[in-house]
Amino acid sequence: MGARPKAAKKSRKSSSGAKNSKEATPVRARKRKSGKDHGALPSWRQLESKKNRRRKQDSDASPFQAVSTARFALLLASVAAAFTLYVGHIHATQDVLARTEQARTENHGLHMKYNRLKGDFDRMTGPAEVHRHAQALGFVEDAAFGKTIVVNP
Repeated sequence: MGARPKAAKKSRKSSSGAKNSKEATPVRARKRKSGKDHGALPSWRQLESKKNRRRKQDSDASPFQAVSTARFALLLASVAAAFTLYVGHIHATQDVLARTEQARTENHGLHMKYNRLKGDFDRMTGPAEVHRHAQALGFVEDAAFGKTIVVNP
């Protein structure tokens, strides 16, 4: 039989005697939905570039595929820099600890030397040495020391 004209098909789809729903809506709204009319404003999908469109999420995709190479390189460099700083901090801390222990040991040795020299000085200037030098010089010891005199107030 052949093809029918389009106007005839549309009129057959409408079962009721009322007008078709597309015909009832305003012309501008219908054009906005389709976006095919060049006189109407473009839709968001038409304005969006293909580069910025969202990609479908693959469930099998690894998390590394979502990160770009530049970001991964930057992240890797940051981690390497942080690790290097940490290792440098550990070595600097160990060096400071070694110097502190060396200073503490030196301080302890100096205290020991001071105490030894002070003991030698006290022995050289003590009463026994003074008496010995006095006898060598010819001084004679006076009478023996008596009892301690206590004065009552």
